[in-house]
Amino acid sequence: MAYTAAQSQPMSADQVANNEGGFVFKVDDFTLLRRYVILGSAANNYYVSRQSVDLASAQCVVRLLAAGQGEAVVKEVVDISREGRAPKQATGIVVLAMCARLGDPATSRAALAAVPAVCRTASTLFEWVQRCKELGAAAELRKTESGAVDAAAFATWAAGGIAAAAEAAARDAAAANGRRGHRGRDGAAAAPAADALTLAGRAGKLSWGRAMRRTVARWYLGKTPAAVAYQATKYSQRNGWSHADLLRLAHPDPEEHVAKRRKVAAGSAAAAEAAPVTAEAAATPAAAGGNESDSEWVVVGDGDGEAAGSELGALAAAMAAAAAPATAAGGCAAAAAAEAQWVADLKAVFAFLTHGTVPGDATAPAPGPGDQLSPVMQYLVDAHRLRKELQLPPPPQTVADYDYYQAGAKTGLRGRKAAAADAAAAAAAAAEQNKKAFPSQRLPFTKKSNRVRVKTAAEVAHEAATAAAVESALALIRRHRFGHEHVGDTVLLRNPAVWGAFLENGMPLTAMIRNLGRMSELGLLAQPGYQKRVTDRLRNVRALAAARVHPMTLLDAMCTYRNGAGARGKTHWQPVAEVTAALEDAFYLAFKNVVPTGKRYLLGLDVSGSMCCPCYGMTSVTARQAAAAVAMTLVRTEPWVKTMAFSHQLVEFNVRETDRLEQVVERSARIPMGGTDCALPMVYATEKKLPVDVFMVLTDNETWFGKIHPAEALKRYRAAMKMPDAKLVVLAFSVNDFSIADPKDPGMLDVAGLDSAVPRVVADFVRGGL
Repeated sequence: MAYTAAQSQPMSADQVANNEGGFVFKVDDFTLLRRYVILGSAANNYYVSRQSVDLASAQCVVRLLAAGQGEAVVKEVVDISREGRAPKQATGIVVLAMCARLGDPATSRAALAAVPAVCRTASTLFEWVQRCKELGAAAELRKTESGAVDAAAFATWAAGGIAAAAEAAARDAAAANGRRGHRGRDGAAAAPAADALTLAGRAGKLSWGRAMRRTVARWYLGKTPAAVAYQATKYSQRNGWSHADLLRLAHPDPEEHVAKRRKVAAGSAAAAEAAPVTAEAAATPAAAGGNESDSEWVVVGDGDGEAAGSELGALAAAMAAAAAPATAAGGCAAAAAAEAQWVADLKAVFAFLTHGTVPGDATAPAPGPGDQLSPVMQYLVDAHRLRKELQLPPPPQTVADYDYYQAGAKTGLRGRKAAAADAAAAAAAAAEQNKKAFPSQRLPFTKKSNRVRVKTAAEVAHEAATAAAVESALALIRRHRFGHEHVGDTVLLRNPAVWGAFLENGMPLTAMIRNLGRMSELGLLAQPGYQKRVTDRLRNVRALAAARVHPMTLLDAMCTYRNGAGARGKTHWQPVAEVTAALEDAFYLAFKNVVPTGKRYLLGLDVSGSMCCPCYGMTSVTARQAAAAVAMTLVRTEPWVKTMAFSHQLVEFNVRETDRLEQVVERSARIPMGGTDCALPMVYATEKKLPVDVFMVLTDNETWFGKIHPAEALKRYRAAMKMPDAKLVVLAFSVNDFSIADPKDPGMLDVAGLDSAVPRVVADFVRGGL
């Protein structure tokens, strides 16, 4: 059969050239938006720089805002964030900031209202505020009739900003190379990549108008005092912002907030039932614990048999139980007392953040209705102690001139070389003190192998002080379920007992996954008890869903952990096979559950050179490896799946349900690379007369090598096999506006490849639900 149009030529007028010179279809702005939010742009891809990806994606967002689709954009960002469909939040936060600063009034209101839903932690709130600041100058650009920023004006502004950033980075790199010229290539500093819309070089100006102040104030006032205390002590500052900065600019007032709620409650019976900050309302989020990923201040047992809640959680539950009968009986006194305590607690937290005032100090706010510190205030006191005051003592000053050994009843004195000149005086004084404690009697010299070192008084005291400090830290960690971010002493964080306490207390799942290497280095995961605790949590479906752990996060963690070393830093560890297997099981469990469609699938895995770039936010996984992992999920879901790999030619890549994920990933990395021909799966099925219901191509859409377009190859397959309902699903693994799927053909679908909802979306499409 003669093919009329090669991929290097347009098949129709609506095709555009991709980065490799092949012609493909241009996706709509909403599809590009979805790719940007899910796939991100943390690094350059094979063809274009990260800055170019950011610019194209930002222009796409502005076009949607100018077209009056801003509220739909906000909804898409919120849905992706809530469902945990993106490996990272960064690009979603950028888009939300653009909607708040550059959209029309309705879009801006929707974006500001969505901030608590997307920015669930203080870290993400700081990032959102910084993005709003960077977009300050863009907010003053020419507007459309609806009030949104003009797309053309924004494109000019953004391009200039990125160019300025590139020049600044080049100057910094040249200066660094000049300073380190004697070190050669190894000493040269890499030019920093411009951040997603730092747009570079433009410091921006953040206007703290009423809407901005209300949004930030609502973020604080909408949480319980316990949750705010946790955020305050865990994420003290990020992205150049701190809690003190935001509180001083937003001025959240707990008393005013309560007064407004009381006024609303008095206006209707329905609002009265939702009473203003009752003890029950104050207790529920604290007792619930891990409902919002690891953003909550405490992670209570989530069905995996972990310990009960902390002292704060237990007391909150007791307050709720005590308030229930009082509320039912119309007891206003209990509600008023809980309300007053809520105000006092928030005031204490705000004073702690803005002025460093520790509850209980003379200058601290009143503790509330009672004279004793509330649990929230005690939490702040103990958090301050753990971060600022509790430290392991420094090692004792060694005596350079004396070592004391004991062999049976004999004691020998052996001199060392004198200490450095600047420490000679201190060494002499310490030596004199030791002489008094250990008489310097020269005895017959004994063999060194028979000598046992006798600890000095200073060393004994140091060990006792260290043990006491560790016990104090463990008591605080167990009492309040503090995490590793709360510990200020880095030496204390290298103690295995401390990490054991973190695990026993129910360490947030994402934090546990990030620190598997460190715990293995300390030997903690070699102990059966801790190992079982980790593997059980990794295989807990409810815990994975509650923590919004993305499958690609688990894939990256598995590849990094299996390597025994991180991509950055000097940490090395011995991988534990049981933990690696649990990470693989968690990878499959993190995908949304679907019912098999029973259709016949042919999977084409793109292994060309352009798929060798790292995936967004990952250190150990390339796009081709991620594609192989996604293919593995479908092999385990559907009963009939044939998997093949292609670049300029099609090769066998059999994947069985019993294969281990790490084996599949390694095999994909060994396949030789070449040009890209995404039509090969359809051409192969046509030539072999292979009945296929669904073709799935996992690619970056940079096809150019073939003699026929993928969309045309599918149409010819349908005609040759008399299967008009044969479908094509394209899983994209790069942020660009290209697709081999014809948007006018209802039997073709384009999906972001790293979306955790891929199996469910594909199943719905195959069944005709999309």
